[in-house]
Amino acid sequence: MVKFILGVLSGSAIAVWYLVFDFKFDFDHAFALNLVIAAATVTATAIHFDTVKKQERDRVWEINKDSLINLSKSLADAIKISSNLSDREFNKIKNIPDESCIEDALKINNKFQKTMSDSLNVYKSLLNKELINAIEMYQDEEKRIENAFNHDEFSAFDAYNHQCSAQKKLQKVVNYFIKEVAGI
Repeated sequence: MVKFILGVLSGSAIAVWYLVFDFKFDFDHAFALNLVIAAATVTATAIHFDTVKKQERDRVWEINKDSLINLSKSLADAIKISSNLSDREFNKIKNIPDESCIEDALKINNKFQKTMSDSLNVYKSLLNKELINAIEMYQDEEKRIENAFNHDEFSAFDAYNHQCSAQKKLQKVVNYFIKEVAGI
């Protein structure tokens, strides 16, 4: 609506200026008409390209929507589990009684791993390079954390903390990509 109002106002202003200058300088009307037709053609072409670009973004969103929503959901669940496991390990270290129950942690982690694998193997051609790199960097970071934990470089608390941090970095990239593709 704002664009329409701005268009009407600018068109009216141009018409008034044209009339003012026409009375003063007596323009060639055929030449002026050709200029108006050329300007209208350029404007119509710009609108067409903008519409095609918007339709392309919409198609990409429709194709990726389920995959991205699933990735975002499983990532959020994995972050919650990692955070809870980190809290549980902290409570063990500090000898604080912990009555929290973490059910299905392995199931949620496996779902997250499968969703990431699907994103890389099935939907890779539809995702942008930044998201693909972020997923691959997360997988590398996860392997590094696991190796450090297995070689006693990290305690369980440190491993869960690092994993939660890496997952939050990935979540930022996923959320940004969702907003970009969805046109929000």
